[in-house]
Amino acid sequence: MILTHQTLNIVQITDPHLHASQDGTLLGMNTQKGLDHILERIQAEQNHIDLVLATGDIAQDGSVEAYRRFIQLMQPLNAPLRWTAGNHDKVDNMKTALEGHESVGRPYYEFENWVVILLDSTVPGKVYGRLADDQLALLDQLLTQHTDKHALVTFHHHPCPMGSVWMDKIGIDNPDDLQAVLGRHNNVRCLLWGHVHQASDRMINNIRHLSTPSTCVQFTPKSDDFDVDTAGPGYRWLQLQPDGQIDTGLTRVEDVDFEIDFSIKGY
Repeated sequence: MILTHQTLNIVQITDPHLHASQDGTLLGMNTQKGLDHILERIQAEQNHIDLVLATGDIAQDGSVEAYRRFIQLMQPLNAPLRWTAGNHDKVDNMKTALEGHESVGRPYYEFENWVVILLDSTVPGKVYGRLADDQLALLDQLLTQHTDKHALVTFHHHPCPMGSVWMDKIGIDNPDDLQAVLGRHNNVRCLLWGHVHQASDRMINNIRHLSTPSTCVQFTPKSDDFDVDTAGPGYRWLQLQPDGQIDTGLTRVEDVDFEIDFSIKGY
């Protein structure tokens, strides 16, 4: 079904790192608690949502239980959900959890003036990302099929340097291949990702490049070594306009004390 709202309201949730148990933690922080507070903010702030995008690391332990709980938690938002995998996710278990919710795993969502394309940037057993040949071909195919629409393309890993030495070793390792596909089309308006647990917003080659905070712990921007930031969990909202313009902003949870172990130097 093609939706015809003048302005499309998108919510991005990324890197919740859930566990089979609701008591699971990441760097000392209860990840379920972070996501719960973010969902409270979304329900309070967003009157209408056309699409929820979950951009990877849904689960820290890759458990079917975590994925099923995530899908259940999204239902009160009363909006379509699409997700893509992150390096901590187990794709086979994600597929198992999709029983009865198969649409969540579909790689695109079509609106009247926009198409949202979801790619898998994961490499099995690795932390860094790569857009494999089949994903690049899918991107090329969907952009060709939707030349009459503006396109937002999303995946887990960052496709451009974040200015952080340790982090920039674990982004997409074939960004030139991505740029080659994008260069054949003129309808891509935005690249959107997670993974980096921090916000950024810049224009590169006339395409908006956006990263988004995690719903749990954050990483310190532009740090040479792994470092945990004191900023609170967050989510991104995007308003996609019929003319291709994008309005976007962040909401963070800053009024809640989360237990975080800042001495841990990796995850």
